[in-house]
Amino acid sequence: MDPRLRGAVDASVGWYEDLCTLHGVGSVLVDGLWSALGTPPPLHSDAVVVEPAVTADQVLARLEGRDRGGVKDSFATMDLSGDGLGLLFSATWIHRPAAPPGMPAGWAAVTSPAELFAWTGRHDTRDVLLPPLLQRAHFRILARYADDRIVAGAVARLGSGTVDLSNVYAVPGHGVDWAELAAVAGAFFPGRPLVGYERGEALAAALAGGFAPVGDLRVWVRPAVTAP
Repeated sequence: MDPRLRGAVDASVGWYEDLCTLHGVGSVLVDGLWSALGTPPPLHSDAVVVEPAVTADQVLARLEGRDRGGVKDSFATMDLSGDGLGLLFSATWIHRPAAPPGMPAGWAAVTSPAELFAWTGRHDTRDVLLPPLLQRAHFRILARYADDRIVAGAVARLGSGTVDLSNVYAVPGHGVDWAELAAVAGAFFPGRPLVGYERGEALAAALAGGFAPVGDLRVWVRPAVTAP
């Protein structure tokens, strides 16, 4: 397996583990399949494929008995459309070598619950990214300001040798310069390659900012689920 893809998938699993812990939800990783032991945080899947050998039968068995359920197929190898799940979206894993650190004008780390409240309110993650994250040394909530107002943001999480960039967004009328974002992440976690996944216009912006595609993924959900 491409080590860049391996690093991206592992970083995603680490994110899920951290967010479930934050929300008081246990989890297990068995036979290459991670899954939450209870209801995962909003916008998160119940299961994540960690190894490419995992089968659809394994995934379905893990989701059995759940009224809702979603799975992140990290290698885009499954078709679960005949098993009561629908394809929510397809996306592309991305990787960028370590960027020279810098702090472009307007960027800063969120440090207070009030700032986080404003950040999550613009990104609809108020029930997901909770204030205790601000006390986690391997997390940085990044914000770009214009006229004292948050206009863009991202979360950088240091994992095992990589920095996972997620929850990248911009408010209408603004955009994210991914080369700038890479420099900001490098300022807090220098010398680490960057990983994540994106789709659509965000993917195009990431590729223009020096990221490279390293694999595909799919998120499948039951009808009751509205996001992974």
